[in-house]
Formats: sequence, structure tokens, C-alpha cells
Amino acid sequence: MADMRKSYNRLHFCDWVTLGWYAIDAFTHLTIELGYLALALTKTAAKSDTYMGWLWREYGRADSRWAVRDPNVISIEILTVLIGVLCIFQIYGTYFKTKWRHPLQIVICVSELYGGWMTFAPEWIEGSPNLNGSDPILLWVYLVFMNGLWVVIPLLLLWDSFARMMDVADVTKARLDLEHITKSGTPSKFWW
Repeated sequence: MADMRKSYNRLHFCDWVTLGWYAIDAFTHLTIELGYLALALTKTAAKSDTYMGWLWREYGRADSRWAVRDPNVISIEILTVLIGVLCIFQIYGTYFKTKWRHPLQIVICVSELYGGWMTFAPEWIEGSPNLNGSDPILLWVYLVFMNGLWVVIPLLLLWDSFARMMDVADVTKARLDLEHITKSGTPSKFWW
């Protein structure tokens, strides 16, 4: 319990915002998107009379691929469910400021960006036949805002991790330059 209080006291505002994002991210991937995956692998949102079916039919008004069985979308959703599991680990890593927090954050952010790219890039290449841009709500709320969150926030977190890892690399380089001793099994500067 004292360890948890110690972690709580050393978290900054940005850490709390990051924790909130990963909680939302995990919830979205492990409930809503896992629900889509279950629908897509059994029947489709178009044929389901459940709440999850209604939810994905509604989103399907903006991007019709989500109401039917689209193999590209199903493949991406399998990845996002795995990202949801990683987000649970990231919540722990962020709260306790573990040493693997930023490498995992980089993996999650790159995966989120890749998922977004693979969701929309093939569609744009084909001329966006499944996207409905005629209704401003469907375009700006469903497509731009809701999907844009998973681009903007991972980019910010990726930048944060990159900057922190660069700081660590600078400190490590300075320490190694002072040591001038190579550990056994470690390649020397000659090898590089």
C-alpha cells in the first residue's frame, strides 16, 4: 500500500492524462471493438439485433465496411484488440513508472497509427467508395474526430517517448564516454 501511495505522489498531470487515455483506449478496444470482432466473425452488424449491432450499423453509415464482413477491417480489429491488452499493461507501467513504459508506449502508438493508416489508406486509394462524406456529422464527428483521436494522441505520446528516450541516450552516452571500458561480450566502437 505504501508503494502505491509513493507512486501516486510522484505522478505528474501529464501522467494522469496519459493514464486516462490508456484507460479509454483499453476500454474502447476491449469492449466496443472486440464486440465488432465478435459480430464480424459470427454474423455481421447489418444482421444483428443487439446493441453492438446497432452501434456498428450506426458507424457503418459513415463507413459501410463496418456493417458488413470486410477482411481488412477484421484484420485491423484483431490488432486493436491486442493493443487493448497492451494498454492494460501500459496503465500499470505508467502508474508505477516502470523502465519498460516508454518502449511499450512506442509499440502501442506505432500500432495505433498503423491501424489508422491501414483502415483509411486502402479506402483513399480506391477513391473512398465506402466513406460517406456528404453528411457533415458523419464526416466530421464519426470519421474525422473519432478516428483522429487515435492519430493525434498516439503522435503526442510517441513524441513524448522519443524525447525521453533521447534524454536517456544522452545520459548513457556521456557515461559510456567517461568509462572507456567495454564490458566482456559488448562490441567495442571498432566493431561499429
